[in-house]
This record gives sequence, C-alpha cells and structure tokens, in this order.
Amino acid sequence: MTVFVASTIALVILIARTDLNFLEWCGLGAALFVSIARPDFGKSQWRRISARFQTLARRRTLCVIAVGLIALLLRLAFLPMIPVPEPLVSDEFSHRLLAETLLLGRASNPTHPMWAHMETIQVIQKPTYASMYLPGQAIFLAAGKVVAGTLWAGVALSVALMCGAICWALQGWLPPSWALAGGLIAVARFGLFSYWMNSYWGGAVAALGGALVIGAYPRIRNRAGVWSSIVMGVGVALLAVSRPYEGLVLLLPIAGAMLFWLLRLRGRLLSRACGRVAVPILCVVVVAGGLLGHYNAHVTGSPFRLAYTVNQQTYGWPMTLPWFQVKPHTHSVQVMHDYYLWELEEHNKVANAPGHIFKNLCDAVSLWSFFAGPSLGVFLVYLPRSLRDRRIRTAVFACGAGLAAVILEQTRYPHYLAPATAAFMVVLLQSARHMWAHGARNSPVLHALFRLIPLVIALVLVARVLVPPLRAFQPGVGRYWSWCCNAPGNLARAALLKQLEATAGDHLVIVRYGPQHDPLKDWVYNEPQVDRAKVVWARDMGESANRELVQYFRKRSAWLLEINDDGLRPSLAPYRIENSGG
Repeated sequence: MTVFVASTIALVILIARTDLNFLEWCGLGAALFVSIARPDFGKSQWRRISARFQTLARRRTLCVIAVGLIALLLRLAFLPMIPVPEPLVSDEFSHRLLAETLLLGRASNPTHPMWAHMETIQVIQKPTYASMYLPGQAIFLAAGKVVAGTLWAGVALSVALMCGAICWALQGWLPPSWALAGGLIAVARFGLFSYWMNSYWGGAVAALGGALVIGAYPRIRNRAGVWSSIVMGVGVALLAVSRPYEGLVLLLPIAGAMLFWLLRLRGRLLSRACGRVAVPILCVVVVAGGLLGHYNAHVTGSPFRLAYTVNQQTYGWPMTLPWFQVKPHTHSVQVMHDYYLWELEEHNKVANAPGHIFKNLCDAVSLWSFFAGPSLGVFLVYLPRSLRDRRIRTAVFACGAGLAAVILEQTRYPHYLAPATAAFMVVLLQSARHMWAHGARNSPVLHALFRLIPLVIALVLVARVLVPPLRAFQPGVGRYWSWCCNAPGNLARAALLKQLEATAGDHLVIVRYGPQHDPLKDWVYNEPQVDRAKVVWARDMGESANRELVQYFRKRSAWLLEINDDGLRPSLAPYRIENSGG
C-alpha cells in the first residue's frame, strides 16, 4: 500500500511539473469527495473566518493597499526559491531594450553601422534602432531599475498595482467582501507564479489600465466625480501604450454605456456631467496622445507612425487580423525567415479557422487555463445567471468585447486578453455569488464544495513553492499558457553573458544556430549603446560578412557561439575566419 501511495504521488508530481492545473484537478476531485461525504466539513470555521473577512472588507482603501502589498511581498519572499527570471522570448528582450533606452533619456537609438549583422525579431534597425513596442511595459521596467536597480522590479510593481486596482474595480460592482475575495484571487492567479509576474513579456500594465477603466465607470455613473474621471483617463492612456487594439475594443461598450447615460440627462445635470466627466477624461487622453505622438516622432520620424508598423512593413509579418492579406517576403537572416513562416502558420490558423480547429481549441483551453482553471471554472457553471444580471451588464459586454477581439487575432496569448481582466473578474465573482446563494438554498454539497475551493487554490500555491520538483521545470521551455508554470528564462544565455562580463576586455559573440533552432528563442539582442556594451551579439553571416564585422570590432575578443537545436548546450570558442560555416 505504501509503495502504491508513493508511486501515485510521484506520478502526480511528474505530470504536475508540466502544468500545475493537473494538481488543481486532483485537489478539486478530493474536495468534491469530501463535500459529498461530509457536507458540513469546515462549516463553523468558515463562519468565523467570514465574519472577520467581512469586517476587514468594509475598510475599502485598506483592502486595496493590502492586496497590492500582499502580491508584492509574497513574491519577494519567494525569491530564494524562485529567483528573478531571465528573458527568454523575443518580446522580452525588445521591452528590455526600450526600457534601457528610456533610462538613457531618449526614445530610440541611432542606427548602428553594422546593423545588418544584428537584425533581430521585434526590433527595428531603421530609421532608428528601437523596440517595435509601445512604451507601456518599458516605462514600468525603467521605473523598477531606477527604484530597485533591476528591470524586474518594474514587473513586480506593475503586478502589485494591477492586483490592487482589480480589488478597487470590483468594489464598484460587488459587495466589499466579494471585491476583497476577487483581489486575493488576482494575487493567487496572476500575481505570484504566472508569466505576468515572472517574465518581461507584459500583461499587468494592460490589465491595470483595464481595471482603472472598469472600476471608474460605476463610480462615474453614481457620483460623476472628477477624480473617477481622471482615473478613467489614466486607464485609457495605459491601454493606449500597452495593448491599443484590445484596449479600444474593450472601451467600445464602456463608451457606449456612458454616452447612453449622458443622453438620458437633462439641463444642469447634463452640463455638470460633461464638465466633471467628459472634460477630465479628454484632458488626460489628449495629454497622453501628445506624449505618444512625441515618442513616435522620435522613433519613426512621424507622430502617427508606430514602430510596430515599421517592423511589420520591413519584415513582412502578417497583420494579426484574418482579413489582412499576407504578402510574400524574403529575409537575409534565416532565423528571421523561420519566424516569418511561424507567423504565416499562425495567420492561417485564424484566416482558415475550419482547417485549424485543433489549434484554435488549444488557444481556447490556454485562455481558460490562465484566467480560470479547474477551481475557478466551477463558478462559471453559473455564468448563464450572471449574464442576465442587469447590474453587471456593462461589465459583461466589456468582457465579451475583449474576448471577441482576441478571438479575431491570429495568436492568443493570455496577455492579449489582459485589458479585460477586471471585467472578467466581475463576471466570475458574480457567478460565484450565484453559486453560493443556490447552494445555501438547495444544496449542502454545493455549499461545501464552494467552501473548499479556496483551500484547493491555497494548497496548490503552497505545493508550487515547497515541493522542490514542482519548482524545477524543464529548462528552456516556456509554460506561458498556464497561471502557475513558467520557465525561468534563457539561463544558458544569461550564464554566458555573466561569464563574458567577468572576463577582461570587451567581446564580440558571433552566433550560429542549428538547423532546427526555435526562432522564438533568439540569442542576438544588444544593448541600446552597442559600441559601449561589454558584450556585442551578432549573427554568423558567412566568411566575407563576418570578416567585415570582426574588422569593425577589432578591439574586441571575437567568439563563435554554436547553439544546438534545444539551446541548452551552447559551445563557445575563439572565432577565426576559417571557422565560419557561411
């Protein structure tokens, strides 16, 4: 019997290393068994905890601050076991490039003379050397570097603010205790172990902007306050500089509901609402738009042209929406062409949805896994009842609009849906309220299951930290589709960079990939001031081109870095022209 139990536990841990949702399924099954066997289990303890919880929840400002601090302090406490992540995918390096550029007091960098050797995904080289992304994520990364000396501190700050803002937003729609519960769910789901916290990819900034908009709307409807309007304007600005397309779609039902509300007002009430609502929002948005135009002008030469547009036109990446036609494009760098082929495959997935049913279903499962998962998914059984609630109708439309925007896109990572996070939490918590009320009236088993769901989530989090095998995920593999299971980043590149930085002199690393290398995990990314960097990364482009590169960087030690297909065992050797493979 002991051997059987030990074998079962080992099997669960082995599978859970890939995705802790499996462990959550096991916990949910155990909770259901206990609920059926003992419906009164934990009932008295729940009442005592609920009473204290409701008392605390009435102190709304304190709850908002506490939720943000809990997210920040808990993650910092886990640093000895789950350290600061390293960047892995191209998006992370691009955001970091922009953050380091902002820290130099500028929006972009001059095109480098050897730029053709350093072309890389999500970065433009002309008309300036810059990230293709808008500056929302990079602003927080730069702030983290200023405050705490590390870019990741900005990630942690953005996540803490997001969790607090979600709690604040929920207070405008739900009773205080449910809003506090939602804030704590945000901490558990997004604030500790998801890639929003443990990478540089983003997600929290857009979710923060969406939460400010969603939370400001009911407050504006109730009081037409200036401060709530300013907060909404700030939320719109954050969406504009992080995820503008998804943010715009999210704003459409909010704007429609506000316009309908204004049209129902008359006389002095209408004048007062316009002065206290429309004017503050427009002022904030106009200022933010002016700053964004100024940023664009420095990067692309035009206030109306995005670096994203330059990148798409230069390298031919397909536009993400299905009705945009794909134009054939060739690339001088193989890894760029491999990425282009991946983009084409992603575009075909949405442009020819009937032919890619499995891939589209996988996207749906990944979004469900990140935002709900097994335990919270139980609440969504009561979603039909929530959809009929007039009180949260606007939040339902906003959540639906955000989801529709992502469905139309060719790639559907959870951070694409980030602007609608707070709207989703409103719908989720309202569904949970229906489950609680229905269980109280009709089903002691359902009531017991409801009481045990928070315990299941807490135990999964504890296991994630305290069980060593669950902390040691497969190296080099990103688990971005889950709320709890992400890789620590490209540790091999980080280790090599640290080794070279500790070696005397400056260095040039010429990177050569194996034939099956994953283009999403490129190694060739450089600092804003390339010539002043301790280590410069470049591509192997053949003997003649490499000779030109080595001659330009002749004062540096030149190295050839050969990376096999899995990227885990790179080989570094002094570079000699005769070593070049072309």
